[in-house]
This record gives sequence, structure tokens and C-alpha cells, in this order.
Amino acid sequence: MAANTPTLDEAEKARWLRKLDRATAAHEKTRRQLDQLVADAREAGVPLTAISEHTPYSREWARRIAARVTAARAEDQQSDSGSA
Repeated sequence: MAANTPTLDEAEKARWLRKLDRATAAHEKTRRQLDQLVADAREAGVPLTAISEHTPYSREWARRIAARVTAARAEDQQSDSGSA
């Protein structure tokens, strides 16, 4: 049985897809910023429990994100110092 999905012309579909693209780009940028703040807070000594209470992340996800961001920063620093 077919769903009751309205049919769109190509122009309308393109408008919706542009809106989705813009929202996705904004979401990705904000997510990167949040991940970096999680890592900064963790490096400053904020407990994982507190981070998880103020973000949409569990303690485990906050720990993983902080570790990933910290490792990426260290790698960036190594590559910057190696090319200088």
C-alpha cells in the first residue's frame, strides 16, 4: 500500500533539499564546536558526569569524544611542527 506522500515538482523538491543541506551543514558545524568544548572541559578537569548532564552525550560518549578530539589535536600539532 502506498503512503500518502504528497507529490512534489522538481523545483519544490530542490528547495527542500537546499533547506536540508543548509540545516545539515549548520548541525555539523555546531556538533564539531560542541565536541571541541567537551574535550576542552575534560582537559580542564570537568568530570564526565557533569559534562553528560549538560550535553546530549552519555559519560561514555563524552569520554570517547574528548579522547578523539584530543588525539586529533595532538596529531595536528605533530604535523604542524614537522612541516615547520
